Order: sequence, then C-alpha cells, then structure tokens
Amino acid sequence: MTDLGTPLDLPCGQRLPNRLMKSALSEALGTSAGAPTRRLERLYDAWAGGGWGLVVTGNVMVDLRHRGEPGNVVVEDERHLDSLRRWAAGFRASGTPLWMQVNHPGRQANVLVGRTRPVAPSAVAADVAVATRPRALTDAEIRETIERYAATAAVAETAGFDGVQVHGAHGYLVTQFLSPRSNQRTDAWGGDAERRRRFLLEVVRAIRARVSPASPSASSSTRPTSSAAASPSRSRARSSRPWRTSASTSSRSRAAPTSRP
Repeated sequence: MTDLGTPLDLPCGQRLPNRLMKSALSEALGTSAGAPTRRLERLYDAWAGGGWGLVVTGNVMVDLRHRGEPGNVVVEDERHLDSLRRWAAGFRASGTPLWMQVNHPGRQANVLVGRTRPVAPSAVAADVAVATRPRALTDAEIRETIERYAATAAVAETAGFDGVQVHGAHGYLVTQFLSPRSNQRTDAWGGDAERRRRFLLEVVRAIRARVSPASPSASSSTRPTSSAAASPSRSRARSSRPWRTSASTSSRSRAAPTSRP
C-alpha cells in the first residue's frame, strides 16, 4: 500500500512531494475588477507552508462579464499580473506545486455581478428558482471562449503557477456542454457524446498550444487529464519546471444539467 507521504510523479514530469491535495475552494477574495487581494495572498501563504503535495486555487474566471459570484478572481489578460505573481510567490520556496482552477460559469453566471445575460450551449435555464434563461452561444462565441481559457492559462504560467485545472463539474459551462439535458445543439458542438465533449477537448488543446512544453510524451497526448504543452506568453521565458493541465469532471456532472454554483 502506497504511503500518503510518498512523492507522486505525474506523466508531464512534475513531481508532487506527497499524495495530499488541497482541492479548489471558491475564496471570493478578489476585487470588483477581478484582481487578487492581499487577503487572498495571505491565505495562500499559509497554505504554502501546510505541507501539501498539491494546492489548487478556486474558481478563477476567464471572462469578466460572466462570473459565478462576487469576489471571483478574473484573468483575461496581464492587467493584474503583478498581483497574480504575488499570489503565486509564496509557493516558490515551499516545494508544493500551485495550480490555478479556471472556469466559466455559463448559465450559472451571477447576473447581479456581471450585469450580462448568461450564455450557455443552449437556451435552457438551470432548474433553480432564481435562474435566468441563458442565451445560446454562437459558433464564433464558443471558439472565442475556448481561447479565453487558453489566454488565462498562459497568464497563469507567466505569473508563476505550476499548472491549471479546467473546472468541469458543478453545472458550469464545461458540464453544460457535456450534458444532453443542457446541450441541445444539433451542430458540431452538440448531439452525440463525441460532439458534446468537443468543447472540453478543444479547451485542453488550446491551453496546451499556449503554455510551455512539459515533455515529449505529454505533448503527444490528447487525454483531457494529461499534462500540458506548447508555448509561453511573450513576457516570460520558458519555465524549467514541468507544467500541468487537468480537467475536473464527475460522472454526475456529465449527466445532470444543474448542480451547486
């Protein structure tokens, strides 16, 4: 039986110092403009010294117009790069990798925060009392959203994060594409299971095309939970540390149109 204190080598070449993971929690400690705050930095400084094998941030949004809740950090470009670097800096000496969870809430976006009508694969509202009926994304908007995930990942790497986790559960946009109940499209992005999962796979491929290569074996894989690949943002030289991309999904999230926000 493997001991929890045993290091874990990932396929991308990244080594986790042990098997204990601090999973993503939505901290809601960002500014109204989507920047990390000093309170968020202090929280992660404490977690950096906690002896974890891996720490994953909570719910960083890829689009300022569509946020899950007040206080979400939003990474669309490098406008908050200095504060993002401070957020990640506490992990440089700890030996614990820090991954950024990236997300788009889709139809579960909080309209009071973004003041924009939510978007989704189809115009199907979530089965909750306060849900707003979303607008169906166009093909061009889907492709633009995919590139937003990739841009967020590239900035995360530039800021010093060690990887990203694509949020694919809890009824958010990836889940909405996976589920036949919320994805009622008949084009290339919906219908059978292969087309419904296309959005998630394209998100992972786009991220790999924007971040540094981890290893030859990592860059050749197309599995959504494999490690990352490709080129860094212009403002940063290539990292010598292996970089990682993963997708978090659950069997429930693939079938159910709604879950907790």
